Amino acid sequence: MNKKTKVIIGGFVIVVVAALLLTRFISKDESYAEISPPEVTVASPQIGTIELTSSLIGTVEPAEFVSVSPEIAGEVSEVMIQAGDRISAGQTICRIDNTQVDSTQISMESAEVSLEDAKKNFARIEVLYAEGGISEQSYEDAKSGLKRAQLQYDSAKLSYSNQAKYSVVTSPISGIVESCDVERYDVVSPQTVLCVVAGGEEKVISFNVTERVLEKLDVGSQVKIEKNGTDYTGTITETSSMVDASTGLFKVKASIKSGTALASGTSAKLFVLSDKVENVLTIPVDAVYYDDGKPFVYTYKDKMAHKVFVEVGICDESNIEVVSGLNSKDSIIVSWSSELYDEAAVILDKEASDTPMPETNEKE
Repeated sequence: MNKKTKVIIGGFVIVVVAALLLTRFISKDESYAEISPPEVTVASPQIGTIELTSSLIGTVEPAEFVSVSPEIAGEVSEVMIQAGDRISAGQTICRIDNTQVDSTQISMESAEVSLEDAKKNFARIEVLYAEGGISEQSYEDAKSGLKRAQLQYDSAKLSYSNQAKYSVVTSPISGIVESCDVERYDVVSPQTVLCVVAGGEEKVISFNVTERVLEKLDVGSQVKIEKNGTDYTGTITETSSMVDASTGLFKVKASIKSGTALASGTSAKLFVLSDKVENVLTIPVDAVYYDDGKPFVYTYKDKMAHKVFVEVGICDESNIEVVSGLNSKDSIIVSWSSELYDEAAVILDKEASDTPMPETNEKE
């Protein structure tokens, strides 16, 4: 190796060593650079109310409805209504041909003839009795016969009147015919449901709830109802105190305001209050962390974050109930930072520092 080559190599080594030393000193300076504490936002616990709702499915029903059945058996001779018709109380639904009508009419006419004969006989006996031509016993027998004839006629007339009346079936209420299950020539009996009439414009929704939810519902409470993209307001009118053995649930009914557009028998989605707490301490739900399943928050005091375990209750999408561990004077760190830990140094961000905060004792 010549002298010139040795000089070049020596110079290269010097440059490499110098670069290594420079990098070390720079890294050392950077490692000693001060890391700025994280900025945090704080808020105070508030006294408020938290409500939870449950989504249920209910069935729309008319507020008042009657099932119409005939009083007599027979063949339907004429039907005057169909489903969807609006009818009035007393309006004819159908007519029924019944042999009993003719039979009772004959009995009535026969009783009427007997009554006329009894009247004529009594009039003759009465004259004879006044003249002393017959005994008092004969007079009393004729009088009793007239009375019996009158009672028989009255009974036959009432029977005929009822049969004639029952052959024409009318609606007991005004409303809308929800269903009509009778046609001409059908043979019906008192056990046959001819139609269902829903009275009035009001609708109700019937639904089932658990015992826990039932405890939160009161008559007069409101529920929200959704159907085909339209919202309705319902008011609870009935709460059952007896559980349904088949479902293990309790039945509840709510009247629907302006629900005429809802078809009876259809299903609708509704929301009811399932839990509620009032006048409780609340904080933002995002401010709560969990350590091995135990909830805790970070409080701000003396320019430091402090880890505080708390007992929490119910929560909604925004807030959570604090049962114990905090009071309304605490400052809760509500912003997230990966640099938060117990007794970590923190500073308030500008927005938070402009907001009046609860007083803290910096000297403690």
